[in-house]
Order: sequence, then structure tokens, then C-alpha cells
Amino acid sequence: MTKETKNVLQRGLENIHHPVSNFIRAQTTSSLFLLFATIIALWWANSDYAQSYQALIHTQLGFFIGDFELKASLKHIINDGLMVIFFFLLGLEIKREVIAGELAQAKNRRMLIICAMGGMVCPALIYSGFNWSLDSQIGWGIPMATDTAFALGVLTMVRKHIPSSLVAFIVGLAIVDDVGAILVIAIFYTQEISLMHLLSACALIGFLGVANYAGVRQPLFYFIIGVAAWWAMLKSGVHPTVAGVTIALTIPAQPKLASGKWLEKAKSIISAIQNKSKNMDVLGNKGHHEQVLKVRDFAERASTPLRRWEDALDLPVVLFILPLFALANAGVVINLSSFIESVQHPVGLGIISGLILGKLIGISGACWFALKFNIGCLPDKVDLNHVIGASLIAGIGFTMSTFIATLGFGDQDTALHVAKTSILLASVLTAILGLLYLRFVSTKA
Repeated sequence: MTKETKNVLQRGLENIHHPVSNFIRAQTTSSLFLLFATIIALWWANSDYAQSYQALIHTQLGFFIGDFELKASLKHIINDGLMVIFFFLLGLEIKREVIAGELAQAKNRRMLIICAMGGMVCPALIYSGFNWSLDSQIGWGIPMATDTAFALGVLTMVRKHIPSSLVAFIVGLAIVDDVGAILVIAIFYTQEISLMHLLSACALIGFLGVANYAGVRQPLFYFIIGVAAWWAMLKSGVHPTVAGVTIALTIPAQPKLASGKWLEKAKSIISAIQNKSKNMDVLGNKGHHEQVLKVRDFAERASTPLRRWEDALDLPVVLFILPLFALANAGVVINLSSFIESVQHPVGLGIISGLILGKLIGISGACWFALKFNIGCLPDKVDLNHVIGASLIAGIGFTMSTFIATLGFGDQDTALHVAKTSILLASVLTAILGLLYLRFVSTKA
């Protein structure tokens, strides 16, 4: 193969690699995979193969060592195991946003917190109004949640017609919303509590916090102690996803030493390599290979564990965990009678009204209040009309709402079926309304 042919081939591979890499990293990727998995689950549950779908998600998996046996259904492994990784990633994002993101500035933080509180309290009150004194009142947390991935995916469809700062506003709003949802899960969706296991989990998480303060940076250490904390939280009765978030808050957010020092060392190594040889041969020359590895190590020490782990988990969560969750939980039987039942049932009325009207009134009303009394401010080029459209988009509650529904109605098949159907219906309606408003109303205001 000639040198010219090699160069052409390399350029061709780069032309293929970069678009694919950009696509995978794009904000819309998560929503596309979620949507695809949801469609498959809905088709499967409503097809002639519905029985195989139910058999699959309830398949028992596990292992045993002597008399010790550990097994659970595939659905429980996804919801109580893999989703912990999603919540861990969520915790990393929350910590980064509080330290260096939209929530780092007090003026932005006040507005986002006020809007998020309105977007949580109002839907919960509407749901409670429809389900007052009924057993189904336990589902009041369902319409509080916002699905960040789907919300951002929908926003990209009108990206040309909205200010870019509105996307950042939605991300910040969803993060505060997620913090509220996590607290609701931890406090209100916990059954019997084993105090011994809960204290053990808290002690292990506290130990991780001390290790962070002491300068421990080894990933294996955090992994081993983190798994032990997750297991203790699981046995305590508190949902283990709470462990995922709290463990994430202990992950180091600063490099061990100043970034500048490590980068200067990396520069000196690169300069030495360039002075010794014009052509790098990292495959055949062991010395060159070791020098490149040193540069990699210095670059890693100059970065933060929090950011590295966030980047490392992003693709597995987007491409694997969230679609698996949708596949295992979105398979509801849908027909005209189920839609009619949903809009007539107190659970369905509460969820649909909460996600559409509750989010709209709660977020927009709270924003108007904060602007009226000069409590907070909006990002540049964003006004109340944009917030109204964003509040409609925030009514897409698919992932988190479905997750809370499985916690609240785990042993109530009818209520859970109505809840899942209502979440799907409300999420589609509020997405359409939000798109239409942002495209045709807010742009003319």
C-alpha cells in the first residue's frame, strides 16, 4: 500500500469517525435511543408475542455459592441495579452544575430553584386533588418529574427558533427537578426501614467523603466502598438509587495538584520528544510509547475525577441503561379502551393534568412571581414567553415519572397500568404543545 493510499484511507476513516462520534455525543442521542426502546416495548407488549415479553422481564437471574443465593427478575436488576448507575451519573452532573455550572451563580440558582419548586409542587397538588383520600394518592410524586433526555431531544427540533440560553435554562431546571425527585423517592417512597443497614450505608458514604477530603483519587477504592454502600442501602429499605446520587456527591471535583503544574510537565515531555525525533513511532519504539503514556498520565492528573467519570459513564447510560429501562417498563397494553380508562381514572386524570397544566402553571407562575418581585433573573435573550414553552416541554416526564410509578404502584397492577399509559399520553401531548408554542408563539412575542 502506497503512502498516498494510506493517507486517503486515513482521511476517509476520519470522515466516517467524526460524524458518528458527534452523533453519539449529541444531546439528542439519548432521546432517540429512549424513543426507539419505548416503541419496541409498546409493539412487543401489544403484539402476538406479548407473553414472551412478560416472560423475559420477569425472568429470574442470579447465582449461588453454597447456601448463599442471590437472584432477582431482570426487571428488578434493571430498576434496582443498573438504574443506580444512571442516578450516580445524575449525581455527578448535579455536583458539577452546583460547583461550576448554571447553579453556581446565585442569581441563576434562585430563579431555577423557584421555577423547579413551582414545577414540582403544583403538579403534586393537582394529582392529590384528583386522588384525595384514595389509595392511589401515593402516586402524587409521579407528575413532579421531568425527563431531561426527552426534553432536550424535543428542544433540538426548534433549536433555530429559540435562544441557546433556553437550553441551559432547561438543563438547570431539570437538574433541580431531579434533586427534588430524588428526595421524594428517599423520603416518601421507602417502605420498612432497617436502621442498622441504613446507618451502615450512611457510614460508608461518609467514609467516602472523608477519603475525598484526604485526597484519595483511586477509582477502585470508590468502586468497592460504593458497591458496599449500595448493597447496605438496598437492604435498608431505602431505594438504592438514592445511594447512587449520594455516592456521586463524594467523588473528587478537583485535581489532586494544580492543573498548570501537570500540564507544564506534559509540555516538557512533548518538547523533549520533538527535539529527539521528528517522527514519532509509538508502535515500534518502546521509548516513544512510554513517553506518550507519561503525557497521558499527566493529563489525567490535571483533570478532575468527577469530570472523567462523568464522561466515561455518559455513553453506557445513554446507549444501554436508559434504553433497557424503557424496554423493561414501557411495555403497556394500549388500545382505545385503555386511553379512555386512563382519562377517566383518578390516577390518569391526576398525572395528565399534573404533567400538562401543573408544569405549565407551576413553572411559568413561579417565574412570573420571581421576575415581579425581582427575586431572580432569566438568562440572556430568554423571556417569560420562552419559559411558558419550556414549562410545557418540562411536562415530558417519561423516565423519572415511570420510575416513581413503579415504586408507588408496584403491587397495584391496574393503577400502574393506568399510570404508565397516562405518562405516555401526557408526555406526547405536552411535547407537541411545547413545540408548537415555541415555534409559532414565543418567536412572535
